Amino acid sequence: MAERESESGNELEDLKNSLKATHNILEDFADEKKLLEDFRRATINILEDFNEEKDTVKKYNEDLKIEIYERQKTEQQLKMVNKELESFSYSISHDLRAPLRAIQGYSRILFQQYADRLDDEGKELMKDILRNSENMGQLIDDILHFSRLSRKETRYALIDMTDLFNRTYTELINNEKNPRVSYNIHKLPETFADPVLIKQVVVNLLANAIKYSSGRNIPYIEIKGETRGHENIYWISDNGVGFDMKYKDKLFGVFQRLHRSDEFEGTGVGLAIVNRIIEKHGGRVWAEGVVDNGATFYFSIPQKSIEQETTQEYL
Repeated sequence: MAERESESGNELEDLKNSLKATHNILEDFADEKKLLEDFRRATINILEDFNEEKDTVKKYNEDLKIEIYERQKTEQQLKMVNKELESFSYSISHDLRAPLRAIQGYSRILFQQYADRLDDEGKELMKDILRNSENMGQLIDDILHFSRLSRKETRYALIDMTDLFNRTYTELINNEKNPRVSYNIHKLPETFADPVLIKQVVVNLLANAIKYSSGRNIPYIEIKGETRGHENIYWISDNGVGFDMKYKDKLFGVFQRLHRSDEFEGTGVGLAIVNRIIEKHGGRVWAEGVVDNGATFYFSIPQKSIEQETTQEYL
């Protein structure tokens, strides 16, 4: 009897353990079910986010296609403008030069062969005609040069800027009637750029400095340069007539002059050429000035390594 009760007790204990184990399994299953539900929800959220991203990428691609189309359209329009500019340049070169040469030729004949029939006022008027026709010829040359800059291929080489400024200054000052200029140049950083185009920049800026400081008792020109960040910056200072800073935005426009032509010669294209060349190199130009107290003109050229350039000639 006691043995039977013992077996019965063991069975009951086993049943309790089985029920407990079953309960634990059910609890574990409930946790797993909750985890599975959370995973399902997370997956749905990921899929929803993916669809949103997919829509965003699709819209971005559509916008990119539109942008590419607009850019191609702009490039095509630019090509048409360049062709029109070439036609305009051809017209200036041929259609305007012919009558200008006729004016110059007949004016010289009139002045040389009929000078004895002209009074002093008539002779001065003839001189004005010849002088203005020559200025017109120079203006045509400057316009053609300016229009061709955008089509000129840029050939990079390493330039010794200190030497370039010195050689250019010597060339310019030798052509001056009264070369009394105090010239001071500091060591300049070398740069990679197109030697022909940068020579034109230096010529124009130095010529301006000499011209606009020519009225001083001792004209003074100073050249400096340094490397800032990823660009080389150069500047030319003079003690000339200067300019009003409120007109600084007009300085680099075509035909923009801040001084009368009877005060200083020029066509008003030189600084526009400087600006076009420096922009072509990815740089920038700007200026500072004070009326009757000099001016400083700056230009920058982005730094390039030798490895970036195919032409590695040292000039």
